[in-house]
Amino acid sequence: MTLKPTKSREKPQPLLVRAKITKVKFPERCPVCLGEPEDLVSITVMESSHFDPSDDSSISSWGDGKDKVETTLAAAQGAATFWVPTCGIHGSRSLRSAPKRFVAWAAFFVLFYPGLYFALGIVNALHNPRPLLEPLLGLVVTASLLIVLAFWGYFPRAIERTLRIVRIDRHEDAVYMDIRNKEYGKLFLELNAAQADIVDKKGQPKPADKVQR
Repeated sequence: MTLKPTKSREKPQPLLVRAKITKVKFPERCPVCLGEPEDLVSITVMESSHFDPSDDSSISSWGDGKDKVETTLAAAQGAATFWVPTCGIHGSRSLRSAPKRFVAWAAFFVLFYPGLYFALGIVNALHNPRPLLEPLLGLVVTASLLIVLAFWGYFPRAIERTLRIVRIDRHEDAVYMDIRNKEYGKLFLELNAAQADIVDKKGQPKPADKVQR
């Protein structure tokens, strides 16, 4: 009996890329699904000397680009803004925004006291002959709503996980990106072949014999 080789399901390795801030171009494809571009979103990044691709505490913020004043103020503070084509599903409508974060925070304060009330009701029911099902269901529903709203307001969206700006350096005219979609990474390198290269986790260019495009 012969055994068929099995493919190991390994976590996709990030592609660390360095390009010139003044010349970088993004493919006319969605970074997540490679779909046709239907939307245009912006990434505003503050300059930082910190370079750690494994650090998920992003220094960048995503937006729909409608607030021109905010973009101008960010540029005056040393930030750089990049425009990325996306499909309609992974575009501006799916991004985490300030209103969504505000709703999540407001919901936390609104639901905290009902949750506390139901928790005290459970404690009371455990020590006294009182019904337990009602406060237990109330606590489960309240906790579930809090988890869903926290996910909706704060969990990074697919576009934010797929394409992440690690660092910009205006002195070197360099932007460092973490690209998780391998096919999109190939398209990006082809489009920016004259001024982009692959770097290691320290931000140094990889030897040519180790780079596979």
